[in-house]
Amino acid sequence: MLRHSLIDKISPTLIKQYSYCPVIVWMQVWLSVQEPLTDSMAIGKESTKPPEGRGQLYISTNKGATIIDEILEKDNHKVLVERKAYKSHNYSRYVEQVVTSYIIIREKIPGIRKVRLIVQGSERELELSEDLIKDIENIAKLVEETMRSEKPPAIRPDPKKCVSCWYKRYCPHY
Repeated sequence: MLRHSLIDKISPTLIKQYSYCPVIVWMQVWLSVQEPLTDSMAIGKESTKPPEGRGQLYISTNKGATIIDEILEKDNHKVLVERKAYKSHNYSRYVEQVVTSYIIIREKIPGIRKVRLIVQGSERELELSEDLIKDIENIAKLVEETMRSEKPPAIRPDPKKCVSCWYKRYCPHY
């Protein structure tokens, strides 16, 4: 039986977590466990703040909730900016996270046509294509299914990931 009410909205963090390991999302919802803030998370949070004079935006819609690092005006359109302090072995998780933010806010903030990822000072700008958006919407559906399922997702443990995963102490597959 579910220990707390299901999260009724998708967050970019859930999408990123799901891409790393679907079981983490299940454990967060069904076992009510959340990784505590680590030193590197705190450093990353502090180092990715927007430039002086600009603040992050918290936006909640019927699609979900997100924190936006920055929205830039550029050549008659807007660019959604996401900052990351550390590189990831799986860059696509960052893309999925920022596109999820776009999906959440697109009705409230029209005119966004690109996303910009700034990872350890290196910038990459991406067009928001219909295919990319559809791919992320499909991942969001999988996240929702995982959140509603009483059984954890069937996965094959990855020794490289699992050995350093904080959630392994709760994982039904470890």
